[in-house]
Amino acid sequence: MKITSLLRPELVFPNLTVSTGEAAIAQLISALGAVRGVDTELAMKDIAARERTGSTLFPLQARHVAMPHASTKACKQLVVAVATSREGIPWKGTADKANVIFILLGPPETHSLYLRVLSRISRLCLTGPFLEAMLSVATPVEFMDRLTAAEESFGEIVAAEGMPTFCILGAGHGGMAMAGHLAITGCKVNLFNRTDDRIRAVRDCGGIEVTGEVEGVAHVNLATSDPAEALDNMDVLMMVVPATGHRNMAEIIAPHIKDGQILILNPGRTGGALEVAQVLREKNPSVRPYIAEAQTLLYASRVTNPAQVHIFRIKNSVPLAALPAYQTVDILPVIRKALPQFVPGDNVLKTSMDNIGAVFHPAITILNAGRIEDTHGDFEYYVEGVTPAVAAVLEEIDRERVAVASALGIHANTAREWLYLAYDAAGKTLLDAMQSNPGYRGIKAPGTIHHRYITEDVPASLVPIASIGEMLGVQVPAIRSIINMASAMHGVDYWAEGRTVDRLGIKGMSVKDIRFLVVGAETSGIPSPLPPLSPATSLADEGPFAPPPSHA
Repeated sequence: MKITSLLRPELVFPNLTVSTGEAAIAQLISALGAVRGVDTELAMKDIAARERTGSTLFPLQARHVAMPHASTKACKQLVVAVATSREGIPWKGTADKANVIFILLGPPETHSLYLRVLSRISRLCLTGPFLEAMLSVATPVEFMDRLTAAEESFGEIVAAEGMPTFCILGAGHGGMAMAGHLAITGCKVNLFNRTDDRIRAVRDCGGIEVTGEVEGVAHVNLATSDPAEALDNMDVLMMVVPATGHRNMAEIIAPHIKDGQILILNPGRTGGALEVAQVLREKNPSVRPYIAEAQTLLYASRVTNPAQVHIFRIKNSVPLAALPAYQTVDILPVIRKALPQFVPGDNVLKTSMDNIGAVFHPAITILNAGRIEDTHGDFEYYVEGVTPAVAAVLEEIDRERVAVASALGIHANTAREWLYLAYDAAGKTLLDAMQSNPGYRGIKAPGTIHHRYITEDVPASLVPIASIGEMLGVQVPAIRSIINMASAMHGVDYWAEGRTVDRLGIKGMSVKDIRFLVVGAETSGIPSPLPPLSPATSLADEGPFAPPPSHA
């Protein structure tokens, strides 16, 4: 990262003419609001609070540089704006005038990188003729060109110390968004894909161009199809592939995953953590990583070109649960250093049953199949694709999902509640809430019905919900109809291919037994997908595969 990667011409104001420093700050913050989506009111408040602790104006020979800055929740990434004035702008509390004003804002999770950017600005200002060169420019583009030249000898601002390192497993829409976002936050990021085609452009460009809710060129440490190289010395492994690829990806990484590494499924859909735990137990039974699953994907995003991704929205909060549940408190502080949007989930049953993709994706796609085939997806999927009739079907599927969760002793959020929690999208009905969600605007429908919204969400979301429900005596006719229609459309028996209770290893279990399994307890006679643990071995050292020893 370099400072120029945080700037845009609209954020550079050569020869700014205002009467006070407060007016200059207000104009720069206003520009950041318009260009970067900064909460201007909160940013002004936090800048003012920082200024009260001590002036950020300092002299350099005959000139003065002001660097108002704040660690603030007003923004979602590091942002910079700059103004110059040869005559100087009067600064509050002093008799001096600011000739160059750099404003820097950063969310709390970027604090280490934020300090490094501040240091870089200071070093630049102390470098020979830098200030005079900046004051002589006439246009924003000329300013950025000179800043680029001045930064050349300093190299990249490297990933922040104290931040976890991440390996992103999968270079699809979600994987590219997560890799780009984390790199912009200041983390060291490796990107792994099973084939080299999708990551060659990232490697050639040295990173990912990110647009949308966060913006910038994200430097990726390594983009590779070699799993051993990708996983080496990484703290957190983020699996971001369709749920139908969880098993295969787990088999690929099994020989290379190490004790203590944190593996997170983004998302787990329904039963993902249980399935992956079984695979790792079979392929590498001695290793003890941590395993967790997210309730949904953090991003609404699309890859727009090779090495380019657009992030439509970053969700406000996403529950995360470990398997077993008692280890959530161990792994969450690590993840939240970089991604504070993750919040503790109760357990993997809760995250699995709060799988909103199961409600939306298959039904919207199937009920719009004719339109998708006719237009090749040229309509807004969540807006135009959800009419009152379609929404009524979604409501019924949602009711059945919540009923299955209730049979497991889990309180699942309704889809309407989830939209409010994830996106601040409110409405009296599910249709109203979906229509009011700005994060859904501009997202086109898939170009074909042969899409992961069916091939993933039916076998890995609807089938396990239906299978668990029917084992527990909950009728799910709407969900069954969607599974049957998907099977007929694709000529595939999704009942046979899906995550049934048998494949999840919970067939015949009581609700009590299932709940003991996911929280890490063990009762005599219950088959467990997790490796056994010697009672003499420390649970803290063993990772998530080992449930507490039986006291039977």
